[in-house]
Amino acid sequence: MRCALRAAGLSLATLIVATIVQLVLHSAPVSAGDQIGNARDQLKEARSWGYQLQNVTASALAGTDFDLLVVDAGSGDGAWGLSPAEIKRLKAKPDGARRLVVAYMNIGEAEDYRYYWKKAWAKKPPQWMGSENCRWKGDHRVRHWEREWHDILFGSPKSYLGRLIDAGYDGVYLDRVDIYYHWRATRWRAATDMVDLVAALAGYARQRRPDFLVIPQNGEELVSDPRYLAAIDGIGKEDMLFGDRGNDTPNATERVARAERNFAPLRTAGLPVFAVEYMRRPENVEAARMRLDQLGFISYFGPRSLAYIGRDGPLHPEDGDTESVNPAPGGGVCE
Repeated sequence: MRCALRAAGLSLATLIVATIVQLVLHSAPVSAGDQIGNARDQLKEARSWGYQLQNVTASALAGTDFDLLVVDAGSGDGAWGLSPAEIKRLKAKPDGARRLVVAYMNIGEAEDYRYYWKKAWAKKPPQWMGSENCRWKGDHRVRHWEREWHDILFGSPKSYLGRLIDAGYDGVYLDRVDIYYHWRATRWRAATDMVDLVAALAGYARQRRPDFLVIPQNGEELVSDPRYLAAIDGIGKEDMLFGDRGNDTPNATERVARAERNFAPLRTAGLPVFAVEYMRRPENVEAARMRLDQLGFISYFGPRSLAYIGRDGPLHPEDGDTESVNPAPGGGVCE
């Protein structure tokens, strides 16, 4: 430093000031909410995650050590849900390290507890709305290719996605991407429609905030489309190993093998997979954890209701077996 001082012809007073500035910059604590980093790189480095959609409180979640938190975002109008201040608080782990906080967003069903819901829809649903989900009360399937639904989801600061961006979330976790299964018997391009939707949604988000994360759940077959793969930053997967025929029943070998093949393009691209399993038996949890580790997936184990973090909470009415084994009210299979 003395050589640099002589070369620059700096005074002793200038050196003292410069030294103080350097000490402040390197020693002052930086709040997690103010840290600047690449969210995509941080997502790829995540080694743990938590997932809660009911009874979400910042006070309970703040003490967890997950690298990624996926939480329900509330009503969307501030009537209930996390506040921007609470979201910022959750971005700091207990040790002060930065954590990613991502909002759950259902893009395949309209939910009657969100800000956009109109009471009149219960008696006279709009053209883009389909039947109610027999498993999850209040969720109504949508024709995901319809412009009216897109306008609700994204495109303006007042849209669903616009509100989540402004609230301070690091990204969105897109549920019911696989709703195209429901429509493909009557609409041959239903899968392509979903690719179009996710690509457009991601484009709007990154126009607003370039590092905003887009993580769809399920529908992993879509990653074979280069446009879809380019639009997402990772993927979530439910019931990869257990759950098709009951929470603690292993999935068919060929079904698991097919899912592994579907994930191949994602793994080649270096994008993370966040797997959630809902079994309750400890021996099944350990078997699934080992297999998911072998696949390179980041695993989380919780109740199917997602009403609390971890596996040790009280049994919830929605902790029953997967949708595919529950009969619909009028008979048949609940989907």
